[in-house]
Amino acid sequence: MPLAREIDLDALCVENPCDALRVLGSFWPYSTGRHESRMVKAFKESHPVGEYQPHISELCEFYAANVLRAVGSEKIDWVARVLNSSECELDPTRPQSLLVDSIARQANARAVTHVFFKSGPRPPMRTVSHLSGSEALRARARYAVQDLFARPMDLGGTVLLIDDIMNTGASARVYARALKRWAGARRVICVNLAVTRFERGRDGWGRLALDTSAIEGRPGMELVWLDGQGRFHRSRECGDTRSKSTELRFIAERKCAPCPVCFEEPKRRKWWQVWESS
Repeated sequence: MPLAREIDLDALCVENPCDALRVLGSFWPYSTGRHESRMVKAFKESHPVGEYQPHISELCEFYAANVLRAVGSEKIDWVARVLNSSECELDPTRPQSLLVDSIARQANARAVTHVFFKSGPRPPMRTVSHLSGSEALRARARYAVQDLFARPMDLGGTVLLIDDIMNTGASARVYARALKRWAGARRVICVNLAVTRFERGRDGWGRLALDTSAIEGRPGMELVWLDGQGRFHRSRECGDTRSKSTELRFIAERKCAPCPVCFEEPKRRKWWQVWESS
């Protein structure tokens, strides 16, 4: 079913087909020190997931627990996700797929993202002009629906729809409409990992923050500073860190080398020192 031909964008902008919308935390695009912002960025970058193990599985388990906590006592029958801009068919090597599998396993539900496919890859939404301002919702909905298809099914029950970073919620509206009209879903609950924040938080979402304390202390999950010399640091004051970028350490390790001052390896004892201490 070609959704660009079948979905009325004007009606979609007036009536939201999502029965519930939940957002776990905030994504501050220009922040360097907010753990939750760097965390969701690291989640999106971890593709293919096999190259980011075991950290990406830990991150998915963390997000899955928070998604199900946000859903509460609602019975979930199916779990689907929004396709990435470069996907045509469901790609199991993406972190979003790993997250859906984790949620489905914990909720005793079935993954059903294969309802959707696209005729071809498209440029990321952030690269498309005219996606802000008073017509942002309609423009983003048109972007989401332009090459999207749905396979007719008769699912029934409740679908949990997962997306990573929300701007206007247009993608959720498009997918929810398709799930209800052509896949037979009775209810669609959408959960986003984060919402993009602007205007110093004066955007209708209040003081929305995700508690990341349960995962911040795990190996590889701390924030580090990147410099312009191909190294990462524990402290901004160490070395040339005029670049204000930060990353989770497990992402930084794949781009840069650790600073020998910040991450000095402990001196290993000689074999006779080991013998003497024993």
